[in-house]
Amino acid sequence: MKLIIAGATGFVGKEILRHALRSPEFTSIVTLGRRAVDIEDQYAEKLTDLVLDDLNHYSTSARAKLANADACIWTIAVAWTKSMSLPFDEVKKASLDYTIAGIRAISESNATEKPLRFIYFSGALVDRDLTKVVTTRPEYAKLRGGVEVELLEYATKNPAAVQVSCARPGYILGDRGPGSVTPNLPPEVPRVKLEECVAAVLKQSVDGIEQDPILNDDLVRIGQQALSRYIS
Repeated sequence: MKLIIAGATGFVGKEILRHALRSPEFTSIVTLGRRAVDIEDQYAEKLTDLVLDDLNHYSTSARAKLANADACIWTIAVAWTKSMSLPFDEVKKASLDYTIAGIRAISESNATEKPLRFIYFSGALVDRDLTKVVTTRPEYAKLRGGVEVELLEYATKNPAAVQVSCARPGYILGDRGPGSVTPNLPPEVPRVKLEECVAAVLKQSVDGIEQDPILNDDLVRIGQQALSRYIS
């Protein structure tokens, strides 16, 4: 099957790519982002690395590389902590505009008779009720909720072209590189291991979307079921 991974140079996307490349279930993988990925040569044959300066616009040649994918796992967004140091327009562009432009370009490039499975990485605290009063960074909270709303509206209008599910992990436990330290999290903060998260979304991309949203506990459950299948 053909899988698109958007944001394959990030913490989660990089691991999704690593394990998808090793799995015989994925025969063609397209990575989409603004930076090139770094992979071992042995896997280069089944990978197409599509690097675009502007993820709001897709040329004919870019669409051809994305064409007829079975699934897309979208991990591109600005994290809450990073969003505090960026202008809100930049946060919105990366988190909302790129996502909506991406689902449109990918689904419109699908000439198969099966809808694209589009799995979007959101967050545990995201709420689709945009009327709720949010006291902490309300602009950002409503932005992330709004992305989910727009994705689902697009899927509802185009049921033959695309199915959408939003993965909502809590804190993802994993190696973030040299010097990284796991924060002292309150016990009520949901947690999921990186390998569980990866296995869960790979399983959903192949077997079909089980539900929406995929909450943190669901990622743990599905991921544990699929660990031996995808995590080597």
